[in-house]
Amino acid sequence: MVAVGIALLPQERWVSARRKWVQVEEWGFDHAWTYDHLAWRTLVDQPWFATVPLLAAAAAVTERIGLGTWVASPNFRHPVPFAKDVLGLDDVSNGRFLLGVGAGGEGFDASVLADPPTRGERTRRFGPSTWPTFMRRAAQLDR
Repeated sequence: MVAVGIALLPQERWVSARRKWVQVEEWGFDHAWTYDHLAWRTLVDQPWFATVPLLAAAAAVTERIGLGTWVASPNFRHPVPFAKDVLGLDDVSNGRFLLGVGAGGEGFDASVLADPPTRGERTRRFGPSTWPTFMRRAAQLDR
């Protein structure tokens, strides 16, 4: 069986976005994703809502569809508080949360907060060497 997903931009106010999240589930999509960016180059003058609260809202109005980050960036995500955020999101969604983690980048929003970290800094911050501690802390939060 092939699973089919869709990505929804986090640019619309919830009164409009809610209908879209409900609709993609009604249309039979298996999973829906939203971008984890601070802004989008061509949409800089429009609202751009945060990923975790948006997915939590989507979880509250859907029942079946998987909900995911497309993709979380270590440019502006520290792994420990982000682990708490996604643990809560996974709980609110009843296990439907799908975590997409990227390597970070050097694109438009990479330098919004400060000079973007180098590839080496991103690897040290969010790479495999951090996973055991990250996973232990996330598991402890679940108790």
